[in-house]
Formats: sequence, structure tokens, C-alpha cells
Amino acid sequence: MAFAARWIRSAPVGPYDLHAACTGLALAQGARAAPVVFWARTSAPVLGDPCDIEEDCYAFAMIVPLRLAPGRRSRWRAWALAPALAAYRHFGVHAYLDDNAICLNGRAVAACGAQEVGACALVVSSFLPRPPGALAEWVERDLEDAFRTRVEVQHGWQFENSWPSKAERAAIADALAEELADAK
Repeated sequence: MAFAARWIRSAPVGPYDLHAACTGLALAQGARAAPVVFWARTSAPVLGDPCDIEEDCYAFAMIVPLRLAPGRRSRWRAWALAPALAAYRHFGVHAYLDDNAICLNGRAVAACGAQEVGACALVVSSFLPRPPGALAEWVERDLEDAFRTRVEVQHGWQFENSWPSKAERAAIADALAEELADAK
């Protein structure tokens, strides 16, 4: 049985926008909401990414009601990143999960954060802007499609393309205002 899920694709975002969008979307979801995958191109490090990426990367967030996430918080990262690892492998890149990061050749290339926000588990990570040794550069739509397919298969979700609702946009705006106030 497939679960209905939402895929929200964003325009390129900056550091405060990415965090605010993820937090705002999570806060706006109820306990019975459908899972959401948020996809965006960003120049921001994802949750303190230690990987020294100077270029844009492709960030994603899984915003999942707690009832659908693994019971133990310690399992959220591995559960959410399994489709990302499968997408890397689809393109011939042998990525693996080590602690809280996606790694290639013994080096962390993308951090992963997981936290409870409202009634949801929020897991955020990213893809490199270009995979080492495999392709000259990702074709964003191909990478997004490969990742989306892996999420559908591994988690049993059936995606519908979606836009944030009016309530979600308001929650994102509130989270962004809070981010900017904290940054001052």
C-alpha cells in the first residue's frame, strides 16, 4: 500500500531561506499529514556541513509525521538517507553513510541533521554539486528524479507535486523572520 506524499520543489534558496522553509513546513504539519520532501538548490551549507563546498548544492528535507518515521530518533538519519545513497549509486558513485554524514572515499561530503519539529521528524541533507569521477556535472532534473524514485520505492510513498499552502507559507515567513532576528 502506497502512502500519499508531497514533493515540494523550491527556487534556489539561501542559508536562512532553507532553514526557515524546512522549519516552517514542519511546524505547519499536523500529526496526520502526508510526508513532505522539500527539494531546493542552495549555496548554503546544510546544518553546518563540514564539507567545504563552495558551490551550489542540492538540498533536501524529509518532513515526516512522527507516526510514519522510525520509532527511534537514532534511526531517522539512516532511514531518510537510504534513498540518497541509492540515488548516488544509480549514477555510479559509491556513497555510504558514516555516523551523521554521507561519505565518499573516506571523506564526509554531506552532513545530515535530524530533529523533532512540531509533530514531525525533520531530516535535512544534500547532494554534491557534481559527483567526483562519475559525471562532469549532475543534470538536476535527472538527480531529482532518481532520488524521488528511490524515496517512493524504499518508503512506499506516492508523490504528488505540490506547493506550500497558505498556512505553510505563513509558517515559513514566521520562521524566516525568526531566523533573521536571531542573526542580528
